[in-house]
Amino acid sequence: EMKINGSNSSALNKIILIVLILSVVGGYFIINTDKPSDNNGEKFIAILPFDNFSENPNDAFLSDGMTEDITMQLAKVKEMNVISRTSVMKYKNETKNIKNIAEELGASFILEGSVRRVNENIRIVTQLIDAGTDKHIWAESFDTKMDEILEVPKKIAEDVAINILGKLSSKEKESLNKSSTENQKAHNHYIIAKNLIGSSFNSTDPRILYQAIDELKKSVEYDPNYVDAHTLIAEAHLSLYWQSFDRTKVRLSKAKQILDKVKDLGLNNPSYHKTLGEYYYRGFRNYALALESFNIALELSPNFSEALIQKAYIYRRLGKYDDAIILFNRARSLDPNNYTIYSQLAYTKLRLGDFVLLDEIIINGLPKSINNLSLRLTKVHFDLEKSGDIGSAVKSINELFELTSDKTLLPLLFDYYLSLKDFSNAREIAKKIPNEFSQNRQLYTYKPISKNMAFGILNYKLGEINKSNSYLKLEINNLNEQLDENPGNYELHRRLGLAYAYLNDKKSALYELKLAASMMSVEVDALYGPFYLFSLAEVYYLFGNKLESKKILDNLNNLNAGILSYDFKKSWRWKN
Repeated sequence: EMKINGSNSSALNKIILIVLILSVVGGYFIINTDKPSDNNGEKFIAILPFDNFSENPNDAFLSDGMTEDITMQLAKVKEMNVISRTSVMKYKNETKNIKNIAEELGASFILEGSVRRVNENIRIVTQLIDAGTDKHIWAESFDTKMDEILEVPKKIAEDVAINILGKLSSKEKESLNKSSTENQKAHNHYIIAKNLIGSSFNSTDPRILYQAIDELKKSVEYDPNYVDAHTLIAEAHLSLYWQSFDRTKVRLSKAKQILDKVKDLGLNNPSYHKTLGEYYYRGFRNYALALESFNIALELSPNFSEALIQKAYIYRRLGKYDDAIILFNRARSLDPNNYTIYSQLAYTKLRLGDFVLLDEIIINGLPKSINNLSLRLTKVHFDLEKSGDIGSAVKSINELFELTSDKTLLPLLFDYYLSLKDFSNAREIAKKIPNEFSQNRQLYTYKPISKNMAFGILNYKLGEINKSNSYLKLEINNLNEQLDENPGNYELHRRLGLAYAYLNDKKSALYELKLAASMMSVEVDALYGPFYLFSLAEVYYLFGNKLESKKILDNLNNLNAGILSYDFKKSWRWKN
């Protein structure tokens, strides 16, 4: 679930160009053939973004907050299937008709509405539509004051649930009459932060997360007991840690301090339990405690797609790929416009060698995000697995790089050029590779490369050992400096072991790689653990111990290890 980050370019014309051209890269058009409306006969409801009819466009936080609150309230009802806010927000300011939106979301019912503010007076108008008949089955307007607006989503959620289900239990009614905060100002800052964190998934800039934390700190100043705001701060800290912007124990402890602070308040809050699960998972890979927390979150909010996704991630780490696919598909039905789900589902099926419907998942997922690099890469790997044509893979990656200028593509391109023995182009690519990458293994998976490492390997392959050694020593110094800041980081140990190997320091290389492979073993992590064994096999082969190398590779070949046939059969690692 490492993020695949696109280019940071903000030029609108470039983004439009990327969307248009990417739709035909690889020789096929984007056609949305998804049929989420099937949904096994279940009834789904989508709460569309409420329109902001206030004179001040900055009052949009009121309409956004209405969408968020009604969605969260209805998600508590077990019999309801509520489409996630992340999927419905794409329709904000869109003019599509209700029928088309319902078909795209797989929704049986649509709730739409508007918010108009005049000074401190608020009018909220809303209506529930049966998407199948296009008939209004309930409509209501509410006049309230600014300081009482948070009562309205509770009333709307209850009326909607009764109109769809016929009745509610007393426990469900009680649940719908509770909200996370009664303080409007606290809620406003929370909604702003929520939108920022949502946008951070498509960015390589950690400042968005820090900005969200600042907004949330203002939120809890207004309401110190606002559990959702506290847990969202903890989640931002965990994202900074997981995405390697700050992989220190201090960052983890900040998240834990917040979670400890609101422990008693959060016992019946699904967001608290989901974030606690992320703490155990992201901080310590304690899958048992993480799953326990995610299950509690889902008991409290059965429609919590984020908790479903996190459970799927853990099942993959445990090697339970089929179970993960079931959870991803359930999450997709609740969050059909969430690009990450398509990306992770496609990647999981690729690892399994399960190519059934893989093309369809990729094609349907591509329009969900402008920064759709991960699905494009899955498509490249998929095509390479089918054809074995490295030249076509190089062409596809070059097209992607030309469009996106995303340097995280370069290590993969360098790898392909080496396998083609195209040392001239490999050298040109090595010049462009940065020396600092965030740890994003899904892009170059079991093939970590920096500029110094690339030149070290390239010169090694060309027999220019002195040049190779000078680059490798720079790489080793750089990695040791990083290890001083992040001691015990298994990925840094792996990279260090590879650098020592090409420097022909066998003892240090094997020590570092065995250490990394023990820290990230297949038993600890079935998803990424195999990549560390692959690096160890590479080094044994380099040192002439082909028997030990083959033993590891044969073992990996018998696992759902995610090692592609290209890497077993055609990689430069096994060529003299």
